[in-house]
Amino acid sequence: MSMQPINPNDKHDAEHVLYAGTTGAGKSVATQKMKRIKATDQVVIWDFYGQYQDKKFLGREIRTYNSLKTFFKAVYAGRKTNQGFKIAFTPKSAPDGKRAKRELFLKYCQVVWSLGDGDHKKKLHCIMEEINRVTITTGDEDSIYGELLEVGRKFGFVIHSVSQRLAPIPNTVISMSGYKWVGIQEAEGDVTRISKELGVSPDDVKSLTKLEYFFKSPGFGNVVRGKLKF
Repeated sequence: MSMQPINPNDKHDAEHVLYAGTTGAGKSVATQKMKRIKATDQVVIWDFYGQYQDKKFLGREIRTYNSLKTFFKAVYAGRKTNQGFKIAFTPKSAPDGKRAKRELFLKYCQVVWSLGDGDHKKKLHCIMEEINRVTITTGDEDSIYGELLEVGRKFGFVIHSVSQRLAPIPNTVISMSGYKWVGIQEAEGDVTRISKELGVSPDDVKSLTKLEYFFKSPGFGNVVRGKLKF
């Protein structure tokens, strides 16, 4: 079986989203509340720490698999339909060390990459949790993850990258994510980068409180401030 996506289609809009905020900012809540993902969408989740196990996403059951083989089979079967699903991968034996985590993450990305289809009626939304734990550069993400971000649109991918910090992650993630959700910050370097990316003042970024956010849409100046509600 080919490990490549099929049917490149330039008609798809770029819809990638970046969610950045310190612990407790509401990043994972934002993936469900900002209306970038619908309950009827097909969604896969890189869930290294198991935070989605036995949970629901937009009211739909999340099925978690502990091996890439069983994860692939489940998503492959789901992609054969036009039905929505929420499927997560959480490794049974989690590797130690950033290098080992990254190696597993890139294997996961390759599996996901193989499931792309630009002519599919459903886009494949991919939530990548805690990417700051699996990326190693602030420059170009020269990997299959970078491929998903840079050309995945053509194959119906929508990448939702979730990170505690903005400053240490690859520029590829920031530049290719036209939509940016930013919650409370703790590091001065992150405040500076966010101020530059969003075009808001550092003081405004620092003034965010728990569950408050700035949300930037593609283009310049398209920034709104809000607060997540349960």
